[in-house]
Amino acid sequence: MAVHAVFAAILVAAAVVGRFTTFESSNFALVWPAAGITFLWALWASRTRRDLAVALAATLPLLTAVNVATGLNPLLAVAVAAGTIVQTAVAVYFFRRLVPSAAVRTVGDYLRLGLVALGACSVGALVIVLGVALDGGPDPFAAFIPWLVRHAVSLTAIGALGIVAAASIAARARGERPPPTSGARRAEYALLILVSVLVYVVTFGAGSALPIAYTTIPAHMWAGLRLRPGWAMLHALVSGAILVLFTLAGLGPFQDLAPGTGAYVAQSFMFITFSLSAVLALSMDERRRLIASLYRATDEAKASAELRDLVIGRMNDGVLVAGPDRRLIFQNAASERWLGSGTARPGEVWRRDYEVTRPDGQRLEEADNPLTLALQGEATERMDLDLAHRSGELVHLSVDAMPLPGGRGALVVLRNVTDERTHQRDLGRFASVVAHDLLTPLTVFDGWLEMLEDPDLPASERQASIVRLQQASLRMRNLIRNLLTYSLAKEERLTASRIDVGRVVEGIIDLRTALPGTRLPDMRFDVRAPHPVYADERLFLQLMENLVGNAMKYGRTDGSGEVVVSTSMDPSSGRTEVHVRDNGIGIPGTDLERVFEEFHRSENGLKQATGTGLGLAICRRIAESHGGWIRVRNVEGGGAEFTVSLPGVPDQLPEGVPLVAAAESPRVRTP
Repeated sequence: MAVHAVFAAILVAAAVVGRFTTFESSNFALVWPAAGITFLWALWASRTRRDLAVALAATLPLLTAVNVATGLNPLLAVAVAAGTIVQTAVAVYFFRRLVPSAAVRTVGDYLRLGLVALGACSVGALVIVLGVALDGGPDPFAAFIPWLVRHAVSLTAIGALGIVAAASIAARARGERPPPTSGARRAEYALLILVSVLVYVVTFGAGSALPIAYTTIPAHMWAGLRLRPGWAMLHALVSGAILVLFTLAGLGPFQDLAPGTGAYVAQSFMFITFSLSAVLALSMDERRRLIASLYRATDEAKASAELRDLVIGRMNDGVLVAGPDRRLIFQNAASERWLGSGTARPGEVWRRDYEVTRPDGQRLEEADNPLTLALQGEATERMDLDLAHRSGELVHLSVDAMPLPGGRGALVVLRNVTDERTHQRDLGRFASVVAHDLLTPLTVFDGWLEMLEDPDLPASERQASIVRLQQASLRMRNLIRNLLTYSLAKEERLTASRIDVGRVVEGIIDLRTALPGTRLPDMRFDVRAPHPVYADERLFLQLMENLVGNAMKYGRTDGSGEVVVSTSMDPSSGRTEVHVRDNGIGIPGTDLERVFEEFHRSENGLKQATGTGLGLAICRRIAESHGGWIRVRNVEGGGAEFTVSLPGVPDQLPEGVPLVAAAESPRVRTP
């Protein structure tokens, strides 16, 4: 109710001001600010039916009382109040529908408000015509135009200013502050006020009725172009007040006009200057918002483009876009890396710096190029191509290409399948090895089982057959065990304990040298391992069996072979490093980085011993599952040295690996 009380007080003051601006013998005011105040009150109250009813109901007695108190007869006073209520209700209803936001932010909103004001005040004027007729006036319709002009000007001007001011106050309440005003801008505003006062005083304060009112127009243009809408409207309203005061005093260019004509001219001039300032200020404000929106859109587009480039740039797949003229528009780092930086730069025509072939080795014709097909409107999916660069690098790619909408070019997506091709080749070789290694023991089984079926077979040969069958079975078990160990080395839950490296290695050596039928060459072993490790006992045993077994398998075959197992502590990390060195065939330099890959075997190793290519891959998985690593290097004089980093104290175990008590002695399994 406090807001209602404030509006009521302002309405009474506005009505009193209006009643003291009588300009002509019609006893109607020159200006009627109460029309605008009533509209603002009802517009605010229209949020609920109850508030709107309170505002409209309070208007009738307030305006009636002011009009009667200032000399208007009671019947006309009631008619004025009733007309104001009717036009206010009509104005609020249609303004809410034409401008749902009930705001004046654009020139269109202001024009809609003016249109609503004309229509609503026309309805209100009909009410006052009825009142004059009931009062016995000789020409009731003579009151129509004065009412329409005064009230329409007031409702439009004061209504627009009030709506803009309310929006500004609400924005400040939300924490939206306008940019700070510079000193130069403040000086400009002060100069504008001074010029406006001087122009209006000179123009409307003169005793002669010279037609020079147009000299005030530049001041309103200045205000409209440089001030915010609310301030520009306020400037126009204050200027209009000066005009009214001088005109009422019989000064200015309108003093010698007929009373009715002078009132209309003065009101029209006020409305024109107000609308000029309002339209210019709203246009400039709309322009500022549009520019700010464009800047925001530009920033958002820039951020979106940067995000797109970041995402595409970090993609593992190569992406490139070419225009219809084959000029490069965009390509990410992966595409540039695989195709070559000299292939094209943005804006350049695409050119090949490599030879393209199909997987079968046939050269790719230009007509079958995925880019060419996409530029012709034909999409390509998963075309396998091989790129042979001048440097000798061979890249295997899977290519998808599709045309862009509107014939704007083509999009090509490249997937590097070089590792997959290598993996498939190694997997095929592994499958061949596994098939061969499983088939050979089975063939031995079949042959020796047939011999065992002979009842006349001597006991010595029967025993030899059994030994060979045991060896074949052992070979099959080793193969299957390697496959299982590889698949479980990383996924199994670990339990760590303190392990004596030397004891484990000596147990492995004793077992391997004691196996019957192994036919390994004579080999010297040197074990110096004083540093313990904390690891899963079963996996550590598998790790050392593979490393020691490889050292024996790929060592010298002339009886001078040597295997050295030692430990040391890394001073920087405190971890234990286990070294296994042999003086055998070593590892080709090109294979040093690949020996830990699944199914990979060096060419020199293929000639000396059989295997699956999983042993060292298992070692890597075991080391990494303990938070460590494994490396290899060739030693001077021949041979290779493998180094494994493992926890040297319990605190270095990976999170989630529990420490348990160690067994009396590690259990060495038959390989």
